[in-house]
Amino acid sequence: MLFRSGLSYLIPLFLIFQWLGLLGTLVPQIVIHLVVTVPIVIWIMIGYFETTPIELEEAARIDGAAPWQVFRHVALPIAKPGIAVALILSIIFSWNNFVFGIVLAGRETRTLPVAVYNMISFDQLSWGPLAAAALIVTLPVLVLTVFAQRQIMAG
Repeated sequence: MLFRSGLSYLIPLFLIFQWLGLLGTLVPQIVIHLVVTVPIVIWIMIGYFETTPIELEEAARIDGAAPWQVFRHVALPIAKPGIAVALILSIIFSWNNFVFGIVLAGRETRTLPVAVYNMISFDQLSWGPLAAAALIVTLPVLVLTVFAQRQIMAG
């Protein structure tokens, strides 16, 4: 659902960024990644902070902790699995954001999946370099997921 609704904004965003003269710069990429990932992170983190027992926060306040100390020393450690899951999902969504990258990015600002796609031509298809590039693009997300697997399972 998120992907479909994002595509419905593609043409208006293209026209706005073109009118502002920002098409082909990093600004459209940053804005799109924020629009896609921030709601997901907020949605995940609300669930984790709602599971924080109120009694722990109240005990910290009774002990004289300020609101930021309660957040930092009580709520944040409990929400570490949620932070890890939100981080991984936001990285994966940003990394795999192909459609906006191909439409809004310029030659110098395109993302790696778009660069791999541009290796395909009508004349020839070099399977070796294409497979190597696809592996390089996939590897960071795969390594991140393997290292954070325990946090994902806890989340």
